[in-house]
Amino acid sequence: MRSTGIIHADLLSALTALRHTDLFAVSDSGLPVPADVPVIDLGISYGLPRFEPVLDLILSEVTVEAAWGSSDVTTHNPDAAALLTDRLQAKLLDHTEFKARIAQCRFVVRTGEAQPYANVLLRAGVPWL
Repeated sequence: MRSTGIIHADLLSALTALRHTDLFAVSDSGLPVPADVPVIDLGISYGLPRFEPVLDLILSEVTVEAAWGSSDVTTHNPDAAALLTDRLQAKLLDHTEFKARIAQCRFVVRTGEAQPYANVLLRAGVPWL
């Protein structure tokens, strides 16, 4: 039994299965996800769990080499915008393009976040580069 880090079995399994350049996303509670993309739903109510702590846990388990967010985050959710641009150096895309790229994900981790545009598309890296 794990004593630290992520204990959600499905999430941990999906993260462990990632390979270099695989795409996955962490989303708020409202991001539309294509039907053929698996969703690991962590949301238990609007606001729980929040986007940032879930992202923090995931980033402690996975090497990420690139990140993208929606440009709408800058006007609609300044806190998430700062997280994405300052910490992850995420490139911001038109929201329509961002949503289209979700179709390329291995999976999406849905949080209960109730603030708009708290979404990030991540590309798995390798820890030795």
